[in-house]
Amino acid sequence: MSSFYLLPAWLFLIEFGTRLALVARVVMRRRPINATLAWVSILLFAPFLGQFLYLLIGESRLGSRRLKRYERLSKSLEQEAISLWRHRCLAMEAVPDRCSHVARYGTAVAGLPPLRGNELTLYSDNLTMMAALVRDIDQARDHVHLLYYIWEDDAAVSPVYESILRAAARGVRVRLLADGVGSRKFLRGPTCRRLKGAGVSVVEALPAALWRMIFARLDLRNHRKIAVIDGRTGYCGSQNINGPSYRSSKWRRPKMWVDATVRVQGPAAQALGVTFLRDWLLDSDEDITDVVCFLPDIGVPAQDEVLVQLVPSGPGATPLAIHQALLTLIYSAREELIMTTPYFVPDEAMFEALLAAATRGVDVRLIMPTVSDSHLVAAAARAHYEQMLEGGIRIFQYNGGLLHAKTVTVDRNVALIGSTNFDHRSFFLNFEATMFIYDDDFASILRFMQVGYMESAESISLEEWRRRSVWERARDNCAKLMGPLL
Repeated sequence: MSSFYLLPAWLFLIEFGTRLALVARVVMRRRPINATLAWVSILLFAPFLGQFLYLLIGESRLGSRRLKRYERLSKSLEQEAISLWRHRCLAMEAVPDRCSHVARYGTAVAGLPPLRGNELTLYSDNLTMMAALVRDIDQARDHVHLLYYIWEDDAAVSPVYESILRAAARGVRVRLLADGVGSRKFLRGPTCRRLKGAGVSVVEALPAALWRMIFARLDLRNHRKIAVIDGRTGYCGSQNINGPSYRSSKWRRPKMWVDATVRVQGPAAQALGVTFLRDWLLDSDEDITDVVCFLPDIGVPAQDEVLVQLVPSGPGATPLAIHQALLTLIYSAREELIMTTPYFVPDEAMFEALLAAATRGVDVRLIMPTVSDSHLVAAAARAHYEQMLEGGIRIFQYNGGLLHAKTVTVDRNVALIGSTNFDHRSFFLNFEATMFIYDDDFASILRFMQVGYMESAESISLEEWRRRSVWERARDNCAKLMGPLL
């Protein structure tokens, strides 16, 4: 009987000891101080719940076997691709001096060098982009590789599925990779079964079964949006394969998702192809040993064609590649820095870099949607506004729809476009892909699109922002505390 009464004490000691052990693990790991403090607070003041959350999402665990396989395959693919590109289109010497340090860093951490000889087309309209993708799939002869975070069964995107079926029917090898969370309904739906029945290889990226949480973190997601056709044409940007309309209680009528995607013809499409193959081999059972067939010789590039560098990042060998490359670029800005992002929850290093740029006279402008599909993330973003406005950063809230484009232009000569949001999740957790484009003409085209967003946006003034209620300030500041975990 006495041991029965001692049971609660033993349970308390075990639980408390587990908490202290996890706190010690958090403190000993190399991670930003704000994230460390957030986890220590949760573990100490939220018994049981804190431990469960940490075991679920506390560490970027891809799984030891999966991580070793990913690193081995990545290195092999990179080496084969670079050996081919070296004699065709590798062009580190062609990078302008003002950008060479960014290009060198991106090559060192991500493994993919800048490649010359590309033709780019920018799409800022969802339906136009999907129509172009359908045309390219219809012209495919050898292979079609498609990787998107979200695949939906929607009438607006049915032409994409029909073009995939037509390609498979004429003998084109189609590989389709869909994230296990973002495309959960699609992977279990009739369209997916129809594609598989037609011979399309469909693989679930990073499956999210509960039993996997023992070995890997469940919320590590493949957030890339990539399409590659025959190793000659590729797509990279913010648009998923989903319907164009977004509904919100704040709008009387549905408005559009506003995305930006670049279509590339040239060697940079092959860099997208290498990135796709990395992810494909990570989750599929297919054994691809010869990468040469996916990297066709597309001829000697013309001197006036665009220089592009793909920088992928994600758990594993390159977790900070995009974050650090972007940070390097921000510190190199001299005159102007314009960014569009649907989610703005920067870490301390990125936030300080933006403030430092504005302080030294750079015209820093941030464009975000007025209405977000994540209230918590939007509140965390608003908590930064006052300090940014005080530091000289201009903030615009876009009213024309849900601005989902992830773009950056610097000094009208460097452009960034891809899947990476300006938040902790994209920088440190998700598999992402961003194109660094070292070209004045394309940077001007992308900047023109960004200026169009500003013309449909409301500029926030410091005086107006300071008039917010105490409740609004408290709400946003509390959401900011969750920033390192978002």
